[in-house]
Amino acid sequence: MATQDHDFRKLIAKMEPLVRRAFLDAIARASSHIDERALATLIAAGRIDEAVQLLRIDQSHLWPLQEAVRNSMLSGGKLAEAVVNQGLRGVFSFNGRHQRAEAWLSQHGAQLIEGITTQSEASVRSVLVQGLQEGRSSRSVALEITGRKVGRQRVGGVIGLTSAQTDQVLSARAMLLDPERIRENFVRDQKTGRWKPRFKLSDRRFDRMIRKAIDNGTALAPADVDRVIEAHKSKALGYRGRVIAKHEARTAIAIGREQGFQQALERPDVEAVTVRWQHNLSKEPREEHVAMNGTEIQLGESFEFPDGTRMKHPHDESAPARHRIGCNCMAMYRVRFRRG
Repeated sequence: MATQDHDFRKLIAKMEPLVRRAFLDAIARASSHIDERALATLIAAGRIDEAVQLLRIDQSHLWPLQEAVRNSMLSGGKLAEAVVNQGLRGVFSFNGRHQRAEAWLSQHGAQLIEGITTQSEASVRSVLVQGLQEGRSSRSVALEITGRKVGRQRVGGVIGLTSAQTDQVLSARAMLLDPERIRENFVRDQKTGRWKPRFKLSDRRFDRMIRKAIDNGTALAPADVDRVIEAHKSKALGYRGRVIAKHEARTAIAIGREQGFQQALERPDVEAVTVRWQHNLSKEPREEHVAMNGTEIQLGESFEFPDGTRMKHPHDESAPARHRIGCNCMAMYRVRFRRG
């Protein structure tokens, strides 16, 4: 059993960086293929819908991300394979082309791409609308969306950000440009009593410059605001990459393990498979998950939570986000073989 825990953690440590890099590379490719001149023309003409379509992330850019998730799922299946073969007289091999595996990969991949593109479109539209309302130049708004070119890539754009992240960026820009609101950039930490940036993903390197403007009773110069916001967006994109990597890698590995044991259970020499919930340490443990620690069910059954949630295993996609996002729990499987 200890091997399952070790191998699970080792695989997560391997796959999360690969998924994160695949996401960031996809966004970099999508951003680098934008026709900046055509975008500026559409913005100048107020043709928002066409501009949004021009900035839509093409599926071909996200294909490597799907592959990284697919490899995570297949690797999870291999973990199940290793456990089953410890007590099997014959040899069990996980079938990554099984109908269930293929169906999950197809459906999940489509949902993943749709989620990223939909969020990105919403972000782009927000920037376009606000930029036009403020009367900013088409080039200024275009750069707000695409970021500036550094070598062959663009940095500091909103492509790939969530709507919430983009809303924070727009709010931060408005505060920093307004001498009456720039103080709102900082809030007091309830635990330490110290002042800190309002937004967690603000780049702290600019704190001194912003405080100086506050002391002088002025706003930041537009060029300085561009620098601050560009850094904020870059940091936000990196954060989103980490969130996607953690969620997608762990979900795919968990699904692969479950499907691997399901395939094993279909063998005539396997009598039963049990699933035990194991709560692993986290900064903010969920009380329900702590209480579930050690609970055991038969494969195919569901863990039942006091709030009515049912989960077949940690990271079960059918569960609400509050039970999945950031969860460090894992399932421990035990295989009982038929004898004789």
